[in-house]
Amino acid sequence: MTDTPDPIRKKQLQVWLSLPEAERFKLGFDMIDEVNDQIRTRIREQQPHLNDKEVTAEFIRQMYKNELPAAYLENVLRWVRSHPAKQH
Repeated sequence: MTDTPDPIRKKQLQVWLSLPEAERFKLGFDMIDEVNDQIRTRIREQQPHLNDKEVTAEFIRQMYKNELPAAYLENVLRWVRSHPAKQH
């Protein structure tokens, strides 16, 4: 679904494609990072009792619950919860 008029969408695409490939990749990854940060923030707001590993596990569960078999996803979540958190 989009509420952007077709001529505007075409102009957006034209502007996007006029950027160098490296810049498009960087902007795309920046947008993905921003969305991921927003999801993690929402998880923390809704479940403030979760520690960092639990937030990561919940993030993964939400992102992949419809993509991965349940048993495999549970193994991934168990692994995330049992390994040290990555230091930034």
